Amino acid sequence: MGILDYLALAAVFIGLLSIGRWSSKKTRRADDFLLAGRSLNKLQAGFSLAASDLGGSGLLGTCALCYTAGLSGAWWCWSAAPAFFLLGCCLVGRLRPLAVSTIPEFLELRYDKKNRILACFLQTCALVASLSAQFFVGAVALEALFGVPQVYGLIISVLLVLSYTATGGLNAVVHTDIFNFCILVGSLLISIPAVLYRAGGLSYIAANVSERFFHIGELGVMEPFSWVLMCIFMYGTQQVFLQRVFAAKDNSVARFAYCFTGGMYIMYGLGVGLIGIAMSVLVPGLADSNSVYSVMIRTVLPTGLAGLALGGIFAASLSTADSTILAGSTLFVNDIYKVFINKEASEQRVLWVSRITTGIICVGGVIVANLMQNLIDIVYLAGLFYSAAVFFPVVFGVYWKRGNAEGCFAAILTSVAVGFFVEYGCGGAWLGLPSNAIAALAGILVLVVVSLCTPPPSEEQLKGFESV
Repeated sequence: MGILDYLALAAVFIGLLSIGRWSSKKTRRADDFLLAGRSLNKLQAGFSLAASDLGGSGLLGTCALCYTAGLSGAWWCWSAAPAFFLLGCCLVGRLRPLAVSTIPEFLELRYDKKNRILACFLQTCALVASLSAQFFVGAVALEALFGVPQVYGLIISVLLVLSYTATGGLNAVVHTDIFNFCILVGSLLISIPAVLYRAGGLSYIAANVSERFFHIGELGVMEPFSWVLMCIFMYGTQQVFLQRVFAAKDNSVARFAYCFTGGMYIMYGLGVGLIGIAMSVLVPGLADSNSVYSVMIRTVLPTGLAGLALGGIFAASLSTADSTILAGSTLFVNDIYKVFINKEASEQRVLWVSRITTGIICVGGVIVANLMQNLIDIVYLAGLFYSAAVFFPVVFGVYWKRGNAEGCFAAILTSVAVGFFVEYGCGGAWLGLPSNAIAALAGILVLVVVSLCTPPPSEEQLKGFESV
């Protein structure tokens, strides 16, 4: 890494902090902080959602998988595309018009308060786990390129993202996400042809890797299927993604954001996958596959461009981290603080609590990042812990009037318990199905049976929900 690399990386950081600081000046009320005044347009919502999910775990995780398993590893990214398209067409249009800010709030409106509390607790735990993955990405890059110990890399990542998220909220997150999206895409457009050229071109690469490296079915069916399910569950329930839906100015913006991100994932997975395969020829036998992309930066890219590509790693991880932090803050303020702690809190008080909460969530993310070292395992665990349990209660709440509060609560608890039992007691699968599929099916069964065996929701409750 030369002086030009440091200057390029510094330029990325300065641009990020400057945009975050400028955007923070627009944040004066709690609604600005949490939902950007519910006024996001298509450019803001689309680029921000794409940047938030094309995160560091997708970049480093896909590159690592393709390095070891070939192009089929790109399913870690490709599995997101059908999820975004399906939800963009079928669900977000039903959620966007509701006068809610979070899924736990939706569950109280449709079912009751105990479901709101349970969902809020589970989602907060899931968000902390997801956040740790993004902090881990930045730490891995700094360690591979500069020898910075991971604990210091985690601290640097936290300070960067807190510098604008804690002050500007969603206004700052959206505008920095647009900047990060451009940096990430730009760095990939530079890196892909550079690494393919250095590896001798596609024909040379194909001649020097196993034939299976270009089979997209090498991972089989069940593993990519479990990832597709994980994406459907996450994108339909987690605040990180739905924050853009609730903040969109109309239904068309919400749908566009989801469909645009799904389309980006198709190209993103292919590009990152080619980098991983090319690196398996250039630098075979790496002990830590998580470091493949960082090694590519150090060994392939010329001075100056290497710094820009490193900035792309941070852009990917920070754009997801800032959205995750803000989502956690929104959950606490909207579903705990304003409901149980201080119902009469002023706008300024809520804004202050929101900012303090972002720091606390960051600490939790750092702790988890030090305990778990596998990016894909962290992300999958987060989805299993919350999204697989809550997704169908949300869908049934929208489309099935007979579903009631007792069925929802029992379904969520059952799904979490079954998911963890299958994942850690049965080796991640049972009867040939992945843990999240078993967890979701168990939840559906309990939701239907308990709802049918207990009194239906009252007409007043259903009318109150449908009138919102």
